[in-house]
Amino acid sequence: MNTRRKNLARAGLILLAGIGLSALIIVAKPKPEPKPPEPEKEHPAQVVAVKLVDTGIGVHSQGTVNPKIAIDVTAQVSGQVIEVAPAFAVGGAFKPGQMLIQIDPRDYQIAAARAASALEDARRQLAIEKGQARQAKREWRDLGDPEANALFLREPQLAAAEAAVKAAEAAVAQAQLDLERTTVSLPFEGRVARTDVNLGQFVPSGKVVARVFSSDVMEVRLPLTAQEMYLLNIKADSDQIQPLDLVLSLAVGGRTYQWQGQVVRTEPGADENTRLFHVIAEVRNAYRFDDREHPPLVPGTFVEATITSNPYQDVAVLPRNALYQQDKVMVLDKDHHLQMVTVEVLQSTEEKLVVKGLQDGDLVLVEPPSFVEMGVRYRPVFDDNRDERP
Repeated sequence: MNTRRKNLARAGLILLAGIGLSALIIVAKPKPEPKPPEPEKEHPAQVVAVKLVDTGIGVHSQGTVNPKIAIDVTAQVSGQVIEVAPAFAVGGAFKPGQMLIQIDPRDYQIAAARAASALEDARRQLAIEKGQARQAKREWRDLGDPEANALFLREPQLAAAEAAVKAAEAAVAQAQLDLERTTVSLPFEGRVARTDVNLGQFVPSGKVVARVFSSDVMEVRLPLTAQEMYLLNIKADSDQIQPLDLVLSLAVGGRTYQWQGQVVRTEPGADENTRLFHVIAEVRNAYRFDDREHPPLVPGTFVEATITSNPYQDVAVLPRNALYQQDKVMVLDKDHHLQMVTVEVLQSTEEKLVVKGLQDGDLVLVEPPSFVEMGVRYRPVFDDNRDERP
């Protein structure tokens, strides 16, 4: 019995010692110091800073050059061709009023002389009638009768003489006009496309003698889509549009030549086959006779065209790869988190975008990641070649 008590006492002492040792260890254990939270990791992101500008939109098209004025020249009088100008040949260039062909004028000179003689005779007869009318008035006045007879006063004869003078004057004018028409010329500068008569040939009145076109103004018919018409603010149902500047380009011999022009009108409605609209551009002084280093813009030439719209206000010009999902760009907010912004894409080419809907100074990702992590912080990286930090 005593032995059992002793064993229990020993066990109790050992337990108490263990508890005390454990308490001592817990009390003596150093307390961990609190650590600050690790900063959120930032991923690098290539960005550009938006700079809003006012700029026009360039729309590209193609077309074939044609003269604005191309006509068949007809002889207005008949006769034999007695002279042709050196310019009266295919490809010949002529100036306004320059003689192209000369029809024998002798018959018309004779007719003009006869008409002039008839006019002088009519004027002489009119003078005689006026004198006789004055004499008749004096005689009637001497008779003392206040009411004179019109026939006695020779009023019908005087009116007939005056009408004869007017008819003779018209005959002289017609004869002179016919004489002038023996010289075939045109009121514009141009080129000869085709000739149908030659020296010595008899031409009847109304015969086509040549096909010519004006070199003053060339036209180009340019196809546009409905979206391009919208960007240029051109309405197909309007008969008047605000002229838009354009540049025509042609590559020849390793060099690119350009002509300045304007879009001046539009064709009504769309083409039923292509569903495209068409606008007409004009280029003045297309031949540039004063600049032999520049080739002329001749009919039939196929040219490239760039039409510039009127300026759009507060638009952003961005690299092409900034676009995401057709109408969105990614913008870093003030906390450098990604925000998806829907924009209006005015123009998209292989190199750039022109969009509306951004603010000046917005940081736009130019290389959006394939997998977008919203809520993740990004560190903007500016490309010195494309942009600068605002």
